[in-house]
Amino acid sequence: MKSFALSIAFFLSTSVLGALPGVTEFSTSPEKVTDAQLSALLHARVASADVIAIGESVHGSSGFLRIQTRLIRYLVVNHGLRLIVWENPTLRSLELGRWVSSCTTVKTPAPIDVLYWPTVSDLALWDWVCDFNRSHPGDPIAFRGMDVWDRPWEHYSKIQALGIRAGIDPLLLESIKTFCPAHQASSWPEIEIIFGQLQYDGKLLPAADYEKCRAILTALLNTSRQSGMEKKSRKDPGSDEAFELAISASTILGWLGFYNYNWSDDILSWNERDLAQGRNLMLVMAKHDATRAILSAHTSHVSHNRSQADWWGYGNLKSGVFFFTEITRKKVFNIALTAYEATGTQGDWSLPVAGNSLDKKLHDSGHGFSFFLSNAAFLSENSKWWMQNGNFPGPYESGVELTPGDHFDAFIFFERSHLDKALPNRPVWQP
Repeated sequence: MKSFALSIAFFLSTSVLGALPGVTEFSTSPEKVTDAQLSALLHARVASADVIAIGESVHGSSGFLRIQTRLIRYLVVNHGLRLIVWENPTLRSLELGRWVSSCTTVKTPAPIDVLYWPTVSDLALWDWVCDFNRSHPGDPIAFRGMDVWDRPWEHYSKIQALGIRAGIDPLLLESIKTFCPAHQASSWPEIEIIFGQLQYDGKLLPAADYEKCRAILTALLNTSRQSGMEKKSRKDPGSDEAFELAISASTILGWLGFYNYNWSDDILSWNERDLAQGRNLMLVMAKHDATRAILSAHTSHVSHNRSQADWWGYGNLKSGVFFFTEITRKKVFNIALTAYEATGTQGDWSLPVAGNSLDKKLHDSGHGFSFFLSNAAFLSENSKWWMQNGNFPGPYESGVELTPGDHFDAFIFFERSHLDKALPNRPVWQP
């Protein structure tokens, strides 16, 4: 009884119930939030989840990155998760993934510029990941991206090389060269020229060829995924190449789908990207034989999307998590990182003014760094809440109006989360 009382006293000394009902206020920095605190808030909820998704409402903001690091450390150490999946392209991320793997034997500077818009606040996570792998060489963390912004010609080349080694019908591989847009390109200027020639009235033309391309890539994706699963069950080392073939087919499908609708339909365009993210998350988990994973991405990519929300001013976009859940029926527990005032590496942030602003409500109630679930009592005041989001100012301010429980399971709020120091970065959309 005495030890129980002491543990409760310790918990309450560092995090207390906040001014709003259902909100827990932290009285320490993100790095110093303890395992005991996080377990009290999260243990039972994340223990049953296949994927724990952490969504930041703007990239590159130091408060978000610091609590993200703390959450990942907690999930790795206390819940045994060993696969980290990122909003980063599937091929580009391999460089950082190889570095993470190499940490089991040697520690070298992390190729941090692989990430989208990296900052000084990103460094702590990868420093810790490397140290963890050095001390756990038999049970290391793995890393991979799931996004589509790679050089498409590298995916096409990989499909041809891996397809030949996998025994894929040469006629099918040749048909990809015939029907798939931009297959013959090997640089971004060539891509721009080809798209200028193919695009008319908002779609890639010839439309019949594009649809044949999609059918071929989809068949290749399904065949190579099945092959990877069968080889994995037999402990055949060729399973890795089969999954890589599937990942490249999936990524190209997403990249082409995005640009097919880019000039005509924002919702379909972005949904093609997120569908590929969801597929790639599934494929990466299968390749690593991981039943569970940590996912980090923008909030728009990790939302459950169970009801409509006007993301980015484009309309009712669906997320990578939405599609992953639809495809696999696996359980995702997601946490949205949000703020009253935040600066990051993406454009301007306008202070919230909407009457139903979630962040303004927390700020006006005196919260500075806090946690709450999507069923917190104070949320019953409105059926929908406005949540700040790091996109350009819209008709009201930067943000999205949504029903909290339809999109996220939990929230971590900062009164202020600012950009630390941006580091050199590679081009994002045309690397």
